[in-house]
Amino acid sequence: MIIVNNKAKSNKGGISKRESNLSRKEQFLYSIVFFPNIILAGIFSLNYVNFFWDNLKLQQLYFSIGLLIYTIVNPLNDFYLGRLTDKTNVARWGGRRLIYMKWGGPLWAFLFFSMWFPWSYTNQVVIFIHFITSIIGFDMMLSLVWMVWTAVLPEMTENIEERNVIMLYSYFMSLLGAFPVMIAFLLFETSLVWFQAFAGVCAVICGVLYYIVGANLKERPELYKQQEIIPLKQAIKEMFRLKSFVADTIYRSFNQINIILSSSFIFAYLFILGVDLLTASLLFTFNSIILGFLGNYIYTKLSMTRDMRDLIIRGKIGIILINLTAFFIILFTGYKILIWIFLLIGTIIGGYGLFDYPLLMLVTDDDEVMNGTRREGTIIGTNVFFIKITESLAPILGTSILLFFGYVQGASIQSPRAELGILFLMTVVPSIIHFFALLGILYFPLHGDYLKEMNEKLLKIHEEKVKLFSSSSK
Repeated sequence: MIIVNNKAKSNKGGISKRESNLSRKEQFLYSIVFFPNIILAGIFSLNYVNFFWDNLKLQQLYFSIGLLIYTIVNPLNDFYLGRLTDKTNVARWGGRRLIYMKWGGPLWAFLFFSMWFPWSYTNQVVIFIHFITSIIGFDMMLSLVWMVWTAVLPEMTENIEERNVIMLYSYFMSLLGAFPVMIAFLLFETSLVWFQAFAGVCAVICGVLYYIVGANLKERPELYKQQEIIPLKQAIKEMFRLKSFVADTIYRSFNQINIILSSSFIFAYLFILGVDLLTASLLFTFNSIILGFLGNYIYTKLSMTRDMRDLIIRGKIGIILINLTAFFIILFTGYKILIWIFLLIGTIIGGYGLFDYPLLMLVTDDDEVMNGTRREGTIIGTNVFFIKITESLAPILGTSILLFFGYVQGASIQSPRAELGILFLMTVVPSIIHFFALLGILYFPLHGDYLKEMNEKLLKIHEEKVKLFSSSSK
């Protein structure tokens, strides 16, 4: 059992600073999960539009219908899967999260591997069925594993700074995962057979890591074992009364659109990057690993004395300005190579993405303070319900913009008008999406003195729960 550490001192950011609650082993086990997470999700995100839409040439009508079905089915999966984890029999399984990582992780890895084998190269109906089955099955398992991974950290530690540091470690693991992701992209563009073999190796490694973490990491059942299961209707009402939940859901939903637009359309962006495939891959790898980690590290240090919300607001404004400046300079000069300068700078400024999950964890804390219940699965599942809607619409938005500007699927050369559309999709569209995400974070209430007070109340609630659990166990 992990004991709550009450030693604290003041912080300019309005956050109680406490000693670490978790051992190095626990921090490592939690952080390493981001490595297989990024490998599976990264390779999928980078290649699935390329695979089904560009290579297998799935018609736009089928592609859009598939994603609309995905928009309906997957959010519901996330919602009910999150609810399922909250209702898991703790007495039987010893917890309500990690059992899904231990067994669900290997299953997710297998589904990832199997989806890259075409069911047909010519029959549009068969390709469509393969497409919709793959994306729904893959994302359902992604959501189950990723949700329990996200949900278990706020149970493990209330220390906000420790959460941020652990997320920095996690993002470092994700940067290591960027290597196989970029290798997979290169192999995909070179040979489908080699890509399939590499995907198999990645699936085995990821499945083994999920099993190890799920079997060795520990939960804190004392925080929820004796709480009642709140009826679904009441739980939904209570969540939507939380200003923090509404604001974070708006923020993360629009963020997800940009994540999809940035990762799933690299096959199109290659036409305006001004370099060959190998050089682009090396630059993307450098950008993700070196500058990505640098940006995360800078924001981790800044969060020790400044509020996460304030840092995100400043970062969002900076990203919008960078993207718009890139669009107009490249449009009027014609120097495509300049896009790399703005991309590299934008990656550092975008290091505030480190706070994505810590913000969501604060929402789960806020819910417990307001309603007395730890239900990370339901909170995260409902949050993801709306994220998945926007995530499903993002590829439709991206492909529609490309087609509007005359992009030709599978072509090795694109027209100047199509290249303009690619530049527009890469810079202007994300700026608009970032603006709406900015509105969400401006509405987020957990900052300053309010956050400090909420965190102090949370510690007292957990102390009482630990005492009650200990007394009932005697």
